Amino acid sequence: MSYKGSHITKEIKIIISLLVVGFLLFLFIKNFNEQKEYYKKGILMDTFVEIRVWGKDGDKAVSDCWEKLEHLADILDRFNKKSEIYKINSNSGKWVKVSKDTIDVIEKAIYYSRLTDGYFDPTIAPILELWGFYDKDYKVPEEAVLRKELKRVDYKKIQIKDSMVFVPKGMEIDLGGIAKGYILDRLLSLLGKYKIRGALLNIGGQIGVYGRPKEDNKWEIRIRDPRRLDDYIGSVYINEGSVATSGDYERYFVKNGVRYCHLINPKTGYPQEEIMSVSVISKKAVEADALSTAFFVMGDKAMSYWQKFADLGVIIVFKDRKIWYSPNIYFVKK
Repeated sequence: MSYKGSHITKEIKIIISLLVVGFLLFLFIKNFNEQKEYYKKGILMDTFVEIRVWGKDGDKAVSDCWEKLEHLADILDRFNKKSEIYKINSNSGKWVKVSKDTIDVIEKAIYYSRLTDGYFDPTIAPILELWGFYDKDYKVPEEAVLRKELKRVDYKKIQIKDSMVFVPKGMEIDLGGIAKGYILDRLLSLLGKYKIRGALLNIGGQIGVYGRPKEDNKWEIRIRDPRRLDDYIGSVYINEGSVATSGDYERYFVKNGVRYCHLINPKTGYPQEEIMSVSVISKKAVEADALSTAFFVMGDKAMSYWQKFADLGVIIVFKDRKIWYSPNIYFVKK
C-alpha cells in the first residue's frame, strides 16, 4: 500500500539517503510548500525500488506508476521464468512472439549498441555467466574458454520482425544495462497526466526526477564515493531527467589482490582496470543507463567519447581517485 506522508513545511529539507545496489545518492528536496508526500517502496527485479510523489494526485500517480512498474519488471527480468526475456533465451534458435514493450526495449538496446560501437551489448550474458556473476560462483575464466564464449556475444545477430524476436542458438539477452532506464522513462512519461508538483523515482540506484521542488530550485544529487560507500564525492544539480551510475563496487570479487567487477567489456571479455565509476546525466533515463555502462567498460576513452552526445553529462572517478567531469554540467566536488 502507498504511504501518505505528513505535510511538509517551507523550511523542511528532506534528505533521502539511498543505500542501494547501484550507488549512494542523497537528494535534497526543498520547499514543497506543504505538498503532501505519497510514497511506496519494494523489491522488483531483485533490486530496491521506490516512488515518491508530491501533489494533489500523488496517491493515484504512485498507484498507477507501481502497476506499470510491476508489469514491465515481469516481462523484462531475465531470471523470471514467466518473463518474455526468459522466453526468448530459453528458445534461442527460434522465433519468439513478444509484446510491444519488449520489442521497444530490445530495439533501444540495439540502437545504443550501435551508437557505442558495441561497448554496450545486451548479448553479454554468456560472459557474465562464465565469470560467475549470475550464480555467484566467481572465477577468472581460462583464456581459451573466454575466446570461445565471446563468439556468442554479438548484438548484430538479434533479429526483430514485427512482434517476433530471434536470437541464434546459444545466445542470450540480458537487459540489465538498460531496463531500469527504460522503465524510468515510461514512468516519468506517465506522470504527466497527473496534477503533481514533483516526483522522485529510484530503480536500483538510478534516479529519475519530474517537476521541481520550487521554480528556482534544482534537484541536488550526491554521487557515491566508490570506495567509501557511506560518503560521496560531490553533488550534481539537475532540472529534469535521470542520473545513472555504473561502478566496480556493485557486484565484484577479488582474487589474488585484483578486483573483478560485473561490468565486462564485450570486445575483450574482461572488466577494464582504469575507472571506479561513471555517472551519466541525461534527459532520457534509458540513455543514461545504457551509456553509463558503455562508458565504464570503455575506460578512459569515455572522456572524449561523450562529446558525441550534445546534451549528455558525465562524471568519471578513476582508480587513483581523480575526478573528471564534462564541462556542461553543474557539478560541485565535496
